Amino acid sequence: MKAVDVLDFIDFSKYKSILCLDGDIPRSDFFLSKNLPIIAADGAANRLYEMGIRPDFLIGDFDSVRPELLSYTPNSRSVDQNFSDFQKAIEYLKENELVPMITCGISGGYLDHIINNVGIIVQLPHGIFVDSSIIGFCLKKGEHRFSFPFNAKISIFGMPSCRISTTGLRWELNNSTLVFPGYSSCLNRVLSKKLLIKVIEGLALVTVYRSIIIDAGIE
Repeated sequence: MKAVDVLDFIDFSKYKSILCLDGDIPRSDFFLSKNLPIIAADGAANRLYEMGIRPDFLIGDFDSVRPELLSYTPNSRSVDQNFSDFQKAIEYLKENELVPMITCGISGGYLDHIINNVGIIVQLPHGIFVDSSIIGFCLKKGEHRFSFPFNAKISIFGMPSCRISTTGLRWELNNSTLVFPGYSSCLNRVLSKKLLIKVIEGLALVTVYRSIIIDAGIE
């Protein structure tokens, strides 16, 4: 029997590209199944080529990518240190009408890189990120409905704050204020096939484990 993967419950049809960073990324079948242009930020190209995936475009200051890969891949070098390779890639995608995009690789590696990447992605409209074990997305004001597998592990954070109510979680939120750093709904559980997250104000960051984690959180 195929293991449950939360990605199978996500509609990716509105996304126009995949942006890959040099972090923890999904397996090759994820990239192959989406049939979308793949843009690699600097050292992410190394990871992709090792998986047999050839990116369509490479951007960054090229301080991490293997030099021989530059001859195989269309690329644009930018040495402006006022912006990260992630930010440079986003500008390229905007200029070429390749947004919204799926971002891979924001996690993994050094903690300061992860924090910086999260700070960037929460500024993007309809931002979604995927790695080997988790997905994440931002929710603005409004009602958002999802159909996730039973007992999926989910966390919700205010970015930097939000006021939300939920229907379908083990520990429901009722007009609750989430603040980061501060009070969050961390390691909650989905108990209904129809999950409603109502963002009353602010911005919420939601992360969901791709597989069903069996631990003390499941009775």
